[in-house]
Amino acid sequence: MPTYVIQLARPVPASHSDHLSQRVFYVAPDITNFTLLWEGDRVTGVELTTGGETDPRTLARNIEEISRAEVLPQRLLASDVVWRSPHPVVTATDIFAELVKRGVVCEMGEGAIATAAPFTQVLEALDRQLSSIATDRFQAVEYRYPTLIKTSALRLGNYLRSFPQLVMYAGRLTSDLENYRRFLDEIDEGADADGLLTRHGEHSGYCLPPTMCFHTYHQLSGTTLAGDDSVITSRGQSFRFESRYQRSLERLWDFTIREIVFLGDERAVTNRRERFLHAAGELVADLGLAGVVESADDPFFGDREVARRGLAQRLRRLKYELRVPAEDGRTMSAASFNLHGTMFGEAYDIRLPSGQKAHTACVGFGLERFTFALFCQHGADPAAWPEHVRDRLVLPPRHTSRE
Repeated sequence: MPTYVIQLARPVPASHSDHLSQRVFYVAPDITNFTLLWEGDRVTGVELTTGGETDPRTLARNIEEISRAEVLPQRLLASDVVWRSPHPVVTATDIFAELVKRGVVCEMGEGAIATAAPFTQVLEALDRQLSSIATDRFQAVEYRYPTLIKTSALRLGNYLRSFPQLVMYAGRLTSDLENYRRFLDEIDEGADADGLLTRHGEHSGYCLPPTMCFHTYHQLSGTTLAGDDSVITSRGQSFRFESRYQRSLERLWDFTIREIVFLGDERAVTNRRERFLHAAGELVADLGLAGVVESADDPFFGDREVARRGLAQRLRRLKYELRVPAEDGRTMSAASFNLHGTMFGEAYDIRLPSGQKAHTACVGFGLERFTFALFCQHGADPAAWPEHVRDRLVLPPRHTSRE
């Protein structure tokens, strides 16, 4: 596979290197691997490997543009840590490999992993805990949403403009007898499936949801809430194209989210986000899990306002993330706690009884990550986990007596 070395016109400081790394795979379709090239504490270039011959001028132009427009303008602030677990970090290695060896997880494709007990038992137990917090403490109403969401609903919420690199959508074969016949003929001739669907297909008008909250906003679009304080929770599969950034259970294209959406006036929504953040911290501590809740920003991409939007989130503390240990000293975001102001109330025309546009906030937990963090902290066999952790999750007994 060919390799290309791209020299940066302006070196990227070490503090911004992660922002560059998070974008490289998205700048061109054939990139299979990359390495940042360092001189001292600055990134001076990128070495790229591609799946086939690629125009090096295009690669250089795209890398330079993303660095100039989205990376270098970032004004980074120190993270604001608002909660820290009392438990120390346990450095885990080979946990995912051990789960594969035991047949507990199975890689089904890029960013797609099947799971079995005991992983699924722990995931379900965690979700019960979160669902209970939402319904018992916050009187949330639970909905089960369809998998597909209208593309127009995502566009209304500005998701397509904010995160074009993550969008995954649903296609279908174009309804035409001759088209179906040509499709079948090409199948019989052994045509490549990917190209076949592209040639004979069209966008269905639906996307795979990147998160559950857009279902809630779409559901309430054009309505007036019954009161100044509403809470809706849901659980479902979410999909984000993570390019070649997928890594075991730490980063999936297809994952499960438990989401809680708060709607109401500014005071109620802000208060409820704060309360849920600390309730989540209590759960994490009870489970003996290390972690912190700190300020963060979303992975905006492709927009010339990326740096400004990220800075606004950090300055106004609109987004916090629960970061928990993964393998080999890495951390991963297992949950986020987000304030939106009236952005979605205005976009979807959701009103309060007073006629004012609703404020919203959402809390989302990536259940596979949250579950994997427990395995990284306590080991690959839940039967050996501390008894108080097993009791908190109401896991099956360690031993079953035999008659």
